[in-house]
Amino acid sequence: MSDFLTEKRDEIQARLDELAPLIAEHDRLQRALDALDGVDNSSSGSRSGGEKSGSRGAGRPRGSGERSRQALALLRQEPGLGAAEVARRIGVHPNYAYRILPGLEEQGLVEKKERLWYPKDAA
Repeated sequence: MSDFLTEKRDEIQARLDELAPLIAEHDRLQRALDALDGVDNSSSGSRSGGEKSGSRGAGRPRGSGERSRQALALLRQEPGLGAAEVARRIGVHPNYAYRILPGLEEQGLVEKKERLWYPKDAA
């Protein structure tokens, strides 16, 4: 049984090692996409007549919730993290975590105790 467990652990570790560069690339691309949110793509500084102030072009809509989902999944896996640690783990600036965590709290998905965040179902 010990050999079986060792073999399975080695297989899992090998697969994790294979996936690590892809995860790192995903995180880099997500950060780049987040950084591009709100950047005006137009070559001129003026808006067309039908375009409303604050409207966005193609791409991931603002507030699509990807980072919120990542933060919630992390807190479900490891309850009791501070906002800065959540930010570090999901690859965003701490200010961003301080913005999304209260939103999750308003939705009743997480709660803050002292300075730590917990998923509502595990608190």
